[in-house]
Amino acid sequence: LKISRMRVEPIPQGLWLRLFDGHCAELRADHALSSWRRPELAISGGSCPSSRSRAESRARQSDPPRTWPTEPIPLELWEAVFRVAPPGLLCVLRATCRAWNELLDSPGSDATWQAAYHCEWRGNAPPHGGGAWPADAPELWRMRFLARWSTHGRWGVRPPTVCTLMGKKAHGGTVTCVALGACTGEGTALSASDDGSLFLWRFPRAATQVPVGNPHPVAQQHHRQCQGVDVRCPQRTKVFYGHAGPVWCLWCNPGQDLLLSGGYDQTVKIWSLSGERCEATLRGHDGWVRSLEVIEAGRTVASGGSDGILKLWSLSTSRCLHTLGPPHNDPRYSTHCLASLEDRGVLLSGHSGMSELLQWDLERLECRESFRGHEDDIYAIHSEGSLLVSGSKDRTVRVWDTRLPDRPCVATLRGHTGAILDLKLRGNRIASASMDKTVRMWDIREPQAPLATLEGHSAEVHSVDHHDSMVLSGSRDTALKVW
Repeated sequence: LKISRMRVEPIPQGLWLRLFDGHCAELRADHALSSWRRPELAISGGSCPSSRSRAESRARQSDPPRTWPTEPIPLELWEAVFRVAPPGLLCVLRATCRAWNELLDSPGSDATWQAAYHCEWRGNAPPHGGGAWPADAPELWRMRFLARWSTHGRWGVRPPTVCTLMGKKAHGGTVTCVALGACTGEGTALSASDDGSLFLWRFPRAATQVPVGNPHPVAQQHHRQCQGVDVRCPQRTKVFYGHAGPVWCLWCNPGQDLLLSGGYDQTVKIWSLSGERCEATLRGHDGWVRSLEVIEAGRTVASGGSDGILKLWSLSTSRCLHTLGPPHNDPRYSTHCLASLEDRGVLLSGHSGMSELLQWDLERLECRESFRGHEDDIYAIHSEGSLLVSGSKDRTVRVWDTRLPDRPCVATLRGHTGAILDLKLRGNRIASASMDKTVRMWDIREPQAPLATLEGHSAEVHSVDHHDSMVLSGSRDTALKVW
């Protein structure tokens, strides 16, 4: 049933009052008796309804019929309903009937759309320049919400298209980390590999049309959902070489013309995006650098290595400010991942051999254990606003609320059959990459099952990033996939 073809008028007030009437059970009994049918006679002769049932039926038929008011519910009540409706439901209500459409499209409902936008994306600006609306537009938030939801709401509804990048102009080894969308600017993506390379990709403005017909079997496998649909395959535009070994992590800010990378050669490199050159090399770790996190409004970068040590570097002077760890003074607790809670001045780290996160106070440089709940090593963490998500070797993704005093786990997402190697939280959606060769998209408001499962890699998926209409994943099969 297509909602766009339905026409449903507001519920009459009389029907609304029936929902709260004390005689609802009696009305249901009337309906049951009115639909009663005389049973067929058995071989030995059937029996009629009892005299008691006939008496009750005659007594009810003698009651005067009830009359109910038929005035429609006031529009003020519908406005209150719209304010508490889930964001996705607003689009359904808007297409249900003309009265609701006019009410939701009126300039007075912009506050409702603003609340829905902040509920779905927590106020984050849309990627790819989608938020460039006129400042004097009367329906600013409605246009913003509908523009993002048009593609954001398709996950889990229809199979995604997929574009696979591999071969001569792609990576020659495992794709270890990726960044997409708002992390790297409009229509661009970044990827790094254990072959020592970093690539900058640019998506074409006009998507390429996939020919309809009977393509090559390999193309048919990779694009089995793409026939007649646009597929946005990015083109490699810039290459960064300089690490003497695999690249394990990256971070990018195009506004500062800045790219950071850490690798097997125990260094952190600072690159110029526009110049394609290395501006500085930060040395100090005794093991390979596995994770990076930029803190303090982009002035400081934290790096974690296989030596278990965390280092804080000044991006302006390229000097080490502080050295933290290793945990319990034991270098065997190598660092897997980093994340920051900027509003609390806290840096979080996950280490091998530990099923909880370490919380570092950046002012007093003290450490304590927190966020207990996983049963094995934590391989990936990511924070946005007041929420933190973590992925573990125990094959679960956990969601934590940092606003509460004890910072409890508010949701546990189960579905992967292998360790979680990477994940990203954007708004209310989580994309997780796993050893089971799949990428799964989750909605934290519906943790019972994944919103979508993306299958196509032939080896474990090491990296993932996503935004409204796109997921980027990298795997040990050397393929970079755009979903």
